Amino acid sequence: MAIKVPASGPLNAKILIVGEAPGVTEEKLGQPFTGVSGEELTKMLHEVGILRSECFITNVCKVRPPSNDIDAFIWTKKKDIPVGFIKCLGKWVHPAVAEGLAELDAEIDRVKPTVVIALGGTALWALTGEEGIMKWRGSILYGRCGRKVIPTIHPAMILRQWDWRAIAVRALQRAKGEAELPEIRIPKYSFTLRPSYQAVQTRLNQLLVAASRGPLYLSVDIETRAGFIACVGLAWNRLEALCIPLMCIERLEGYWSEIEEEHITRTLQALLTHPNLKVIGQNFAYDSQYFAHHWGYLPNLSDDTMVMQHCAFPGIRKGLDFISSMYCKFYRYWKDEGKNWDPRTTPEDSLWNYNCLDAVNTFECFEVLSGVLRSLKRESVYDFQMHELHAPVLKMCLRGVLMDKNAKGKLSLELFDAMAKSEQWFIDILGQPLNPRSTKQMKELFYGDFNQKEILNYKTGNATLNDEALQKLAVKEPLLRPLVDAISDYRTLGVFQSTFVEMPLDPDGRVRTSFNIAGPETFRFSSSENAFGRGGNLQNIPGADKEGGNLPNIRRLFLPDYGYTIIDADLSKADAQVVAWEADDKELMQMFREGADVHSESAKIIFPGKKIIKDSYEYAIGKRFIHGTNYVATARGLASKCGITVHESERGQTRWFQAHPKIKEWHTRISLQLQTTRTVY
Repeated sequence: MAIKVPASGPLNAKILIVGEAPGVTEEKLGQPFTGVSGEELTKMLHEVGILRSECFITNVCKVRPPSNDIDAFIWTKKKDIPVGFIKCLGKWVHPAVAEGLAELDAEIDRVKPTVVIALGGTALWALTGEEGIMKWRGSILYGRCGRKVIPTIHPAMILRQWDWRAIAVRALQRAKGEAELPEIRIPKYSFTLRPSYQAVQTRLNQLLVAASRGPLYLSVDIETRAGFIACVGLAWNRLEALCIPLMCIERLEGYWSEIEEEHITRTLQALLTHPNLKVIGQNFAYDSQYFAHHWGYLPNLSDDTMVMQHCAFPGIRKGLDFISSMYCKFYRYWKDEGKNWDPRTTPEDSLWNYNCLDAVNTFECFEVLSGVLRSLKRESVYDFQMHELHAPVLKMCLRGVLMDKNAKGKLSLELFDAMAKSEQWFIDILGQPLNPRSTKQMKELFYGDFNQKEILNYKTGNATLNDEALQKLAVKEPLLRPLVDAISDYRTLGVFQSTFVEMPLDPDGRVRTSFNIAGPETFRFSSSENAFGRGGNLQNIPGADKEGGNLPNIRRLFLPDYGYTIIDADLSKADAQVVAWEADDKELMQMFREGADVHSESAKIIFPGKKIIKDSYEYAIGKRFIHGTNYVATARGLASKCGITVHESERGQTRWFQAHPKIKEWHTRISLQLQTTRTVY
């Protein structure tokens, strides 16, 4: 017989907390949230000033599901519905869930809380009917119960993904504030969505007058459609915004007459390029490409909230919906209003309202993030990223590079020919065709015919034969090395074809990319296709043949402009120099000063007694091994990457640290910094 775990807490609680279902510990003790998830919940509540003893705590389902998996009680498929399941809130559920939903409604009605906290996706669905906890977490919603609901991440998820904890704590902090009043305090926005020509010109001229008197901050956001600017949103504070429509589904010729649009865009240009105007944007490198392409100018960008967030917290998300959930006083997820806008079913006013919401939320995030950067003492970091890097990087994006169309066509034929030869080689070696892009064929070959032990993807837990897995197999079974290398080359040829040969060019024959200065948390750039869906990633373009392979030099596709030369420049041994000086390794520093070949000398430690010749196999492996060791790679991981045994890898690392103990001390120092401040300077 199933054991029901009842709710607990005072019946006059202002805050009611809803989980999904009890676990083993809760079932044993007869109280919700008493296991490790409950301990973490208690800690997070106390961090924001909420006493757990003052909260009423319950679950959507009062019975523990099989293997603690609530999905066993909620059927997500459209067919093969288990016998006895009942339809509730649009889903087929186990009777225990249906009963739990009824009990939950009764509990909320009896307690009459000011705010309900939904922990996880099941509670979000039960209370609001919405799906997607990572999308809705932190939002202030009306629940089915007629009460305020604030969803956040379930503590069990946080224990598996620790960097989500701060996000959940922020939502609990919002819930504490919302517990003071029963009603939802929606800001009194003042949005102009269907402006007249006179209204637009009046507002733009008022802003111009304000800019002429001194610095004026203005949040700017555009919506695009079919490669054109559909509307421009302007916000001059947290509450007021103007949407200037350009495209209009009601008028195929556009929202304005030709003369009106010309006057408006000229006045807008005068405003956005005024020397006192300070434009605030979110990922404004995207918007800038549209301004440059269609209107021939760049707004005076002063601040970008995505770059601000990147400099404050490099390791977490930077989308406007996420940073709004962290910094805006009132937050309700709204991005689907733009993503899912359908002109056939939804009035265009919905898109224009979305545009204004983007603008005011960007403005509020800017104001809060300015204080965050000051408190974290990251202003100098942001100043460099935003005010020194942004302009030249955007210039590179807009300029692009010329691509040799003839060479591109020839390379395409070469790649097809090389892939055909590889396919024939597979037939000759294996006695049958092999498609390395077929997961099924690859698994049948390696895990079936060759009887190799399955290597699992650490994220999905499923058997995989990605490049890393293949390299591990080649280390375990050296006879497979030639086949693994051939498969790796074949896959690379396919990537070259899809990434570079098929890369769409702009009409002028140039290829352009969007460089993102707010990319990885290491502060490297990232790059992707440009704002118009053309071009692609122009970082890490393959050069000369890789070690031991016969892959083409992709860099020959790119041509210098007339009168210019393309230079391949690289700071000699840059990573090793940084390590030497950061670790204060006097021996390595002296070797660099004397011009010694540090990589050759380092490789001798890994391969004692061997003569190391530059560009030899030992040289290349030694260089890779030392770089990995310097950046805290494990012996097992390096063994896989370098094609050596784990024993050889362990022995090599021991020798390296014996020769350079300062590097080991540097590792310890950096680790301590991260543990205590989560920051490295």
